[in-house]
Amino acid sequence: MADTGDFLDSFPESPIPTHTLTQLERSDRIRTAIPLVTEEHGGKELSRRVVIQTDAVAVVAAYSDNETESHPAGWRIVHRVDGAGRDPDAVFEEAMVAGQGERSLIEPPADEA
Repeated sequence: MADTGDFLDSFPESPIPTHTLTQLERSDRIRTAIPLVTEEHGGKELSRRVVIQTDAVAVVAAYSDNETESHPAGWRIVHRVDGAGRDPDAVFEEAMVAGQGERSLIEPPADEA
């Protein structure tokens, strides 16, 4: 699970259903699996950007359907935090900050933006 290539191989070739992340968290190997960016599609909530944490690593993965020369369409790791020998809460916090980027996780109302 610590190898990011193998990790992404298990993801679908589309945004991942949010309920799948909940199921991943039930695994003994997964500490956290949460959506950062979701969208509604056909009555399902789909995640396009996620944070997944194990004991060894936390990754921010993002799905894009825009193919470029350097990045094919699909899932890719946009940030990786090594968790070996580190406090899991600190690893999670670093991954969340990286996953959030310049955006707030809670968008202000349009009249405050």
